[in-house]
Amino acid sequence: MKRNINVICLGLALALLGACNGSPKEIAPSSSRSKSSGIFESESPGTGMETDISSDVHRVLVEEVLPTDQYNFLRVREGNDEYWIATMIKGIEAGKSYYYKNGVLKTDYENKEYQRVFKRMYLVSNIVEAGHGSKMPGSGSGSKMQNSRQETETSGLHGIPRKYGRIEVEGSLPIAELTAHPEKYEGKRIQISGECVKINPNIMGRNWIHLKDGSRDDYDLVVTSQDLCPEGEVATFEGTVSLNKDFGAGYRYELIIEDGKRIRK
Repeated sequence: MKRNINVICLGLALALLGACNGSPKEIAPSSSRSKSSGIFESESPGTGMETDISSDVHRVLVEEVLPTDQYNFLRVREGNDEYWIATMIKGIEAGKSYYYKNGVLKTDYENKEYQRVFKRMYLVSNIVEAGHGSKMPGSGSGSKMQNSRQETETSGLHGIPRKYGRIEVEGSLPIAELTAHPEKYEGKRIQISGECVKINPNIMGRNWIHLKDGSRDDYDLVVTSQDLCPEGEVATFEGTVSLNKDFGAGYRYELIIEDGKRIRK
């Protein structure tokens, strides 16, 4: 009896081993990536597999924009290749060039609002305009700078309304002073305060925070940091002043604050 049981166990083990060594079974592609992005959750899942594309930086020309309440569809051209991008980033304009890195491929994606099927679509979380790096203020005519300053007193750069007037925090260097004498502070750690008028999160392993303090609102100072600052909030950072910094992919700054640490006051 004991021998029969051993024979049966051995037979089951061989059967399981044969199943493992057999031809691989087709596994349905996981939709966890698209759900985490918030895009396509309410749409037809399509039939294609979702997969990461190359991690290289891509430069594309936007040829068409199809907006929705939640996100934009962009028909883009990269060299001789034409395809579609879906992104939650607003303000993308046809005829301009943009950079992006990473994305999730979705094939045969059906959108009900436009009643069309996109054969090849990439989900892209971050996309930035080519040549968007900040230039040092002061170039151009004085009247143009003055007009720009008057406009941004109420509206802010990038069209984001400002909530606060002049921001003065003890120990913080005014942005006007920093931009007037940048060489004086190059390589030094300084404290800076301002209202966050824009943030590009998690690009190249850091957050890109645009600050204004009311002292020079024709220019928004960019601080790179691992910390976050919601748009419209006043924050204080301590960071290192860098001049003529080129990060690649269009991120080129004549003046920028790097490795910013947010200080709670």
